[in-house]
Amino acid sequence: MAGGPGGRAADFLIRPAHETDAPAIATVWHRSALVGYEGIFPEAAPPPTLEALTARTRKAIASQGRHGLVLVAVRNDPDRTVVGTVTAVADPREGSRARIQRLYVDPGYWGRGIGRGLHDRALEHLDDAGFRVVVLWVLERNIRARAAYERWGWRPTPGRHSPYPGVVEVCYLLML
Repeated sequence: MAGGPGGRAADFLIRPAHETDAPAIATVWHRSALVGYEGIFPEAAPPPTLEALTARTRKAIASQGRHGLVLVAVRNDPDRTVVGTVTAVADPREGSRARIQRLYVDPGYWGRGIGRGLHDRALEHLDDAGFRVVVLWVLERNIRARAAYERWGWRPTPGRHSPYPGVVEVCYLLML
């Protein structure tokens, strides 16, 4: 991973998630969503709760296998604090392709190459599992994430859906 202010590649490790990581992953997800999605969801939209995110994370970790993997980026120090996460799975809509989802980095660690490191490790896993086509969905108004994905070689497709009234997700595609 590339270093940034206060962080070098040696400062972070990427590893498969363990069930005990679920609350920390949920916290990263929550913090990242609150900052990264600010102004995207209507004010009336209920924010995600840590309890719901922890439950979803536990379910994802429990279902890991050949085609599914939850990764975490942790500080390379005695505390091993979780600072980022990503999930790589078979696409539930089309089993011959894969999906990258839930790529979140704690906002205090943005710009240090952690997201790119998680992304690349997830793609390595999917490539090793035999997938050649990978998709991801990203909020249309999440310009920061979309710009990163496009720099990393992802291309937008015509796919769109609305996870919440007034909010649109767009589909991106990458060939391995």
